[in-house]
Amino acid sequence: MAEIDGLWHATAMGPDYDELLGPLQRCFGAVVMHDHVSEDPAVGRRGGMIWIGDNSIEIGAPVGEHSPVRGFVEKLGGGMHSIAVHVADAGATRERLAGHGVEPIADVSEDIFFTRPAATAGLLLEWSATHTDDDPRWGFPLAERVVPPLAPATQYAFVTAAVADPPAVAERLAALFGTDVQRLTPGAGPGEIAAIVSLVDCLLVLQPTTGRTRFHGHGLVVDDLDASVTALAEAGIGAVGELEDMVLLDPSALPVPTYLGARLLPEDPRLR
Repeated sequence: MAEIDGLWHATAMGPDYDELLGPLQRCFGAVVMHDHVSEDPAVGRRGGMIWIGDNSIEIGAPVGEHSPVRGFVEKLGGGMHSIAVHVADAGATRERLAGHGVEPIADVSEDIFFTRPAATAGLLLEWSATHTDDDPRWGFPLAERVVPPLAPATQYAFVTAAVADPPAVAERLAALFGTDVQRLTPGAGPGEIAAIVSLVDCLLVLQPTTGRTRFHGHGLVVDDLDASVTALAEAGIGAVGELEDMVLLDPSALPVPTYLGARLLPEDPRLR
């Protein structure tokens, strides 16, 4: 039985909130769930959650000189920062993770905490037993789209991470999530899928790297891939690569590297 309920949200950070939000609205139909500014030095961020397809992304930009977001943005230029998974009981999750040698590194509240990345292969994970009162998964209505999107996303397929040892990382994270390793591909090269871990309502795709371990990008499903790719190309966002039957859009044109496909990967739990 899974120890997580699913992906609560992926998290992307950048130097400017509007530059994060704008392309995700225009290209994929993102809808703002909430957006607020916190000048508290412990938070130091403008941002909130947005809805894409059938899941959410938290986006944020640093506010104030001592914002904890600023170091990530200045060092890496922004991009995918972390993921948050949803659990039924935060206290029980803390105890269970402690048995795996995973300790909290920061508490947002009694029901939300981050764990030390060194214990999770260098990837920053957030654990939450709460929800916001604007999340459609809990019955709240979404606002209307601001503009008609070029490639409206219908499903949030996966989050990608670049790691040094995908098989070991996959086994470690699956044990912590209480889910399964859905695929292992020995000998996969950079930019290829080396391992896949179930997140219950989507997937975590691991790719090999000899560089920095980090969350990298995400995959979205659209109803008409050819029409979507054409519309994006006409807007100056071309396809620059492939991942199986998905296309990689030009990362320089988007705040988060994005793969676009006409269907979910075959390992997706929603297909079972």
